Amino acid sequence: MTNDNTFGKRLKQIRKAKGLTQEKLAELAGVHEKHISKLELGTYNPSYATLNKVLSALDLEIDKVGLNFKKVSADDNPFYIKSMQILNNATEDELEYYYGLLKQAQKAREIFASN
Repeated sequence: MTNDNTFGKRLKQIRKAKGLTQEKLAELAGVHEKHISKLELGTYNPSYATLNKVLSALDLEIDKVGLNFKKVSADDNPFYIKSMQILNNATEDELEYYYGLLKQAQKAREIFASN
């Protein structure tokens, strides 16, 4: 894990703003309460399916947490633009696959960075 836990902090802020306990959010999302705690602490990276359940339970869409693929600037890097186009048109199974690859890449980066 990286030391930057922006997602976990944001999740906690949103959960509290909606008046939900970790236990209640976990119940609404259909995940274990410890998943929510670990997400907020930054000790756990959720699968795409878990992320989707949590966002759904909070009545949020992915673009509400900063991932709006339709608003990519033409000035952005061409590789980034192509990546966003692929993700925007991907099926849920494909997104799960890509998410897994990104998690593996992040883990490898952290291993090499610690050496």
